Amino acid sequence: MEATDREKRERLILTALLERRVAIEEETRRLRAELGELARREAELREEIMTLDAILGALPQPPKESEPPSLFTPTPAPLAKAAEAPKRRRRKGSRREQMLPKLRERFGGGVFTAEDVTNVLLEFEPGERRKAYFAAWSLCRDLVEDGLLVVVSEEGSEKRAKRTYRFADASA
Repeated sequence: MEATDREKRERLILTALLERRVAIEEETRRLRAELGELARREAELREEIMTLDAILGALPQPPKESEPPSLFTPTPAPLAKAAEAPKRRRRKGSRREQMLPKLRERFGGGVFTAEDVTNVLLEFEPGERRKAYFAAWSLCRDLVEDGLLVVVSEEGSEKRAKRTYRFADASA
């Protein structure tokens, strides 16, 4: 009796395995056919893209909406004038003129930070450190804009950047 049960169980296992194999083969055929169709469709779409690119390349570029249409070819605007930011006006006798010789004397050809400039400002004008730091940062920014200071290194990003400066012409 055990032999017939064993044979029956083996037949059931073989039948299940064969059914699974047939199902996998059918799914493989279906996927191969779908893959072939997708490859054909990809080739059609690539051909259509090439045709559209050729058409777009032959058409003249429309004028930008922000620019009025012109009958004449526009002359290119000078880049140097467009890139420059408007200069701020400074008062005569400002902190910049007062502190520049003192900073040159103190730092000479070495490197320094806005924190070092803050310490120098506080030596000559005692007061609140927070305000002195803002004044030092502003002074350094103005001197960089004027080309008197050069940024040697910068750590961090954007507004939180910690910069190290030196004078552009160390001998002056």
